[in-house]
Order: sequence, then structure tokens, then C-alpha cells
Amino acid sequence: MSFSYKAYEVDIRRSSSEPPIQVNDTNELIAGLREYYNGLDREVVLSVILDDINRVLGIYEVAKGGITEVPLEFPNVLRPVILMGGRKVIVVHNHPSGEYQASNQDILMAKGLFLVASLLDIELADNLVLTEEKWSSVHDEPEFVRWLSEDLIKISAFLSGGVVTQEQMDAAEELKEELSALVK
Repeated sequence: MSFSYKAYEVDIRRSSSEPPIQVNDTNELIAGLREYYNGLDREVVLSVILDDINRVLGIYEVAKGGITEVPLEFPNVLRPVILMGGRKVIVVHNHPSGEYQASNQDILMAKGLFLVASLLDIELADNLVLTEEKWSSVHDEPEFVRWLSEDLIKISAFLSGGVVTQEQMDAAEELKEELSALVK
């Protein structure tokens, strides 16, 4: 039995002569994405791909789901970032139900995506939940902040084959206090 296949090359180039949009404010980004999301009755996830100084390289629909959930595969989120040479990504999804707070599943997904993106040297700059009138950041949720400032230190130590030092725990406590102050 023999198989034949075709090899394909991917060549991605900017097709617009317009200067790239720079994301300096989350409210501006949300305003720009509202038109896309208005009227959708299904959850849809977008990856907003940024360079190292927050210029938008591309925006890609990476998953489409049902009324209350969307299955999300991390490679689908990160593949366009890698192909575009992005350094950061903002993940945005809508809640057609009108509930703008992140669900437990949203927080769990953000944790996993944060870890996978970090392994690829991609910054998960934010993870936003959007409704017709409001929005929230999963990164501002108390459980995500706690995980980032406590559990992630332990995970990092475990992955590096070491133990958590008092210095790391002190740094984690300082980070937790800074993040908590930002959330309030």
C-alpha cells in the first residue's frame, strides 16, 4: 500500500497597507469587537494576536459552540499566534446568556491555556468574557488571582524538579497582594 500527499507551505503576510492597530485599552478592544459579537446566539472564541508592543497582528475565530458552552482546544487558540509570529494573545468569548462573570469552566480553561502558552513563550495577556452590555476579565477573578499567586509557584517548582523556597513563597505573597489590590 502506498500513500501520496501534497506538501503545503504557509506564507502569512500583512495584506493591508493600513498601520496596525495598537491595543492600549481593553475598553477600546471590546468596543471594536462588539459589532462581531452582537446578535450571536452561540458562544464564539476569538484569539486576538498581538506583537510585543500590543499591535494587532490578527484576529481569528478559534471555536464556535452552543448556547451555554464552547469546546476549546488549546492548539486552535495558539496555532494562529505561532504562525503570525505573535508574542501575546487575548482570548475573547461571549456569553449569550447575558451573564458576564466568568464561569468555573472559563477559569479552569484560562489556567490551562496560561500554562500551555507559557511553555510556548506566548503571553496570555487577558481572557475576556463579553455580553451585549458588559464584560469581565477572567484574570481578575479571585480564583484565577489566587492560582496565579499561589499554585503556579508550586507548579513551577515541581516542574523544575525543585522544592519551593521561602524566597519564592515571599515573592508569591507579594505578587498576591499586588494582584489583589488591582482587582479591588
